[in-house]
Amino acid sequence: MTRQRRWRTLVPTIAAAVALAATHPMPAQAAPPELPRDAVAVIGDFGSGLDAESRVADLVTAARPVAVVTTGDNVYSDRGYPTLVGDYYGPWVAGEDLLPAVGNHDHDIGIAAFDEYFGYLDGRHVYSAGRGGMRFFFVDSTTALGSSTSMARQRAWLKRSLLASRARWKVVVLHHPPYSSGAHGSSTQLRWPYAAWGADLVLSGHDHDYERVVADRMTFVVDGAGGKELYDFGAPLPGSRVRYNAGYGALFLTATARTLTGEFWSADGEWVDRFVLRSS
Repeated sequence: MTRQRRWRTLVPTIAAAVALAATHPMPAQAAPPELPRDAVAVIGDFGSGLDAESRVADLVTAARPVAVVTTGDNVYSDRGYPTLVGDYYGPWVAGEDLLPAVGNHDHDIGIAAFDEYFGYLDGRHVYSAGRGGMRFFFVDSTTALGSSTSMARQRAWLKRSLLASRARWKVVVLHHPPYSSGAHGSSTQLRWPYAAWGADLVLSGHDHDYERVVADRMTFVVDGAGGKELYDFGAPLPGSRVRYNAGYGALFLTATARTLTGEFWSADGEWVDRFVLRSS
């Protein structure tokens, strides 16, 4: 069965969304009728080669996003990037529209393989790129957490880059979450003053789940449910608005001049979360 054919059968219902909300808090609103179009898809912790990765890739393919952003851990084994990324997201790689963050497993497998496969990044792990009316700012949190020098250098780069950018919507992407109620928990060293620097949203992975947290005048999203085994949650953090680990999925971001909308959909066609950030 092709990805397009399989997704024609996955029509979410309001009843399904309400049932999900009973265990995973969601805003009081009706489920959207279909996947967002012309969005930027966000996936994380996905390069497993398991059936779950294929199902999330089907979801992303069905939405036809303009780009795919990753929150890291693009591979989990030495089967390599052409197999664990290219077999699922090859069209976006070929178009240089797959924008990856570096995760700890990317370092573990060997960062040279990352650099070779994503040659259009020219060896950069800390960089920015614009897609879909947003500008994404990528930080290599593994290196930052392992070296105070790298931490200081990347923090300074991010502050300078955010303040200098004239983009309407600025999204920070890093692997380790500043705020997380998941198994790994928060990397508190990365609780930088993102809002004061002009960021609108912070995306991360590392914990294999989906969570949305509001803290320090900022929305933080953990999106690590892209294909590797899911994790349990611990005690919810203050400000944790939505927690979901009942299935795999992807986040879709859509920007207009006035709003930045995020929707998380499960690979089973369930609408899990929706949030809207508004321009000031």
